[in-house]
Amino acid sequence: MSSMFYENLNLELIPDQAMRPGGLKLTKDVLEIVGVKPNFKVLDVACGIGTTLLTLIEDFKCYVCGLDLSTKLLGRAKIKLRSKGCNLLAHLICADSEFIPMREQSFDVVICECSLSLFPNKLNALKEMARVVRREGKVVITDVIIKDRAVKDVKGAAWCMCIAGAETLEGYIGLIEKAGLNVTYSRDVSEVYDWSSVDEEVRKTLEGKIGYAVIVGVRC
Repeated sequence: MSSMFYENLNLELIPDQAMRPGGLKLTKDVLEIVGVKPNFKVLDVACGIGTTLLTLIEDFKCYVCGLDLSTKLLGRAKIKLRSKGCNLLAHLICADSEFIPMREQSFDVVICECSLSLFPNKLNALKEMARVVRREGKVVITDVIIKDRAVKDVKGAAWCMCIAGAETLEGYIGLIEKAGLNVTYSRDVSEVYDWSSVDEEVRKTLEGKIGYAVIVGVRC
């Protein structure tokens, strides 16, 4: 359902940085925090149209793999990468995040941005991310967090799938630890939301009740 929603958006009219809270600035900050280095192999789970993949190649000189359930979004990612001459450094896979078709310990880093909240079985997806990252490698999650559980009952203009499926920060940490990862970094970065540009009705309903967070788990 969520992949169909994003497929139907006119992504050409939406700036890359507007597709998730914090945009590319937060992505780059997070990649710096986890120590991504040139020649790292990085998996982007739910890579969408490939914005983070391109950043990893151009700014961090990594080899990347992008996984998404939508062939349409992967097609757009392929076009984006080819237009920048980066397609040979990226491998795109159409697959479910709960069944990642890669060998164990294939990647130095796995990243999943603003997507875990959309997954039907978050724990299974996290176990797969933990499986394919190398020992001492890092799984990076950024996502919407719930600060007031009453927001789960919100309907109307303020409803969206990521809020419906979101956890508290503590809830995400618990899931990541259950997946076999050691959480070494977690931070509430709710300041990335610009509520001044949001519809007044939505702002009154959601401001202070949702947030955004970065969590890093390490495979021991």
